Amino acid sequence: MLPLPADSGRNSRGGPAPAAADSGLLAAPLAEALDILPPTQARLQDASVRAGGCFVRPLPLDRTCSGAARRFFREAVAGLGLPGDLVHDGITMASELAANTLHAQGNVEYSGGNRQRAVSGIPEFWLYLRGRGARSEVVCKIFDSEPGWAVDAQLLPGKAPLEQVGGRGLQVVAALSAGQWGGHPSRGRLGAWKVPGKAVWFALRVPPAAESARLGRHELSPAQAVDELEAMLTDRGLGSRVVRVDERSGDMSVLSISRHLTIWRRGKTLTWRAHAGEYRHMHVADLADIAEQIICAHEEAAQADPVIV
Repeated sequence: MLPLPADSGRNSRGGPAPAAADSGLLAAPLAEALDILPPTQARLQDASVRAGGCFVRPLPLDRTCSGAARRFFREAVAGLGLPGDLVHDGITMASELAANTLHAQGNVEYSGGNRQRAVSGIPEFWLYLRGRGARSEVVCKIFDSEPGWAVDAQLLPGKAPLEQVGGRGLQVVAALSAGQWGGHPSRGRLGAWKVPGKAVWFALRVPPAAESARLGRHELSPAQAVDELEAMLTDRGLGSRVVRVDERSGDMSVLSISRHLTIWRRGKTLTWRAHAGEYRHMHVADLADIAEQIICAHEEAAQADPVIV
């Protein structure tokens, strides 16, 4: 019998706040950035948002990034049956977060020496669903490869200086999301390699009457869920670290990533211990969010103990 983690803790969805770092680089337009999208595969992570997948697009490295984020948000939520005012709020918040990536491009890497084509570290737009039924939420995240942020911006979002454009944008996000926003360490999904950085996010509750809340998402079997989670973590650069053990009866699986991070699957529940020490328990239907939280836990542990990087 495989060992079980402590049966205590809580679910958690937050994170520290972002800050931007100056760099002033401009690069290729969106059409060229799309070249780094992965090939289409018949896997959950490449499925539609409605089916439980994550919508992923690269953001341009110039001032069109906000407009691109607005288009991506509309495209990602199409077919979810969200009310117009909720879509408008989401578009506004995605635009504000994307604008901050103009100040966070110091770690973008290019092919050759002419900075004509970005190959890694480009800002990214992500959107997926988490929760089920009346507790379903749209989660939108903007990733960039600058690892740090000012914690004070999260703790006191209303205190940003007037000249701090990013801070004012975060105030808009804090207000429109009713406080459901934040930031956390993460890794990119696109590019030649999956660079570390941060994801800044907001969440919007899906009204119970919306089609996506009423119909729900396709539910994988426990074994399929572990296969998908392992593939997701491998695609984000953790494949060489993952050690998997499956109990013969099929009742339990374990994914060990490091001495700091182990994921247990029993039935349809996945459990792991966050860097802060508490255990988190989530249903396998939320694989997109589970994978992101595990990446966050790994990056937090790596920051505290660089030996495991």
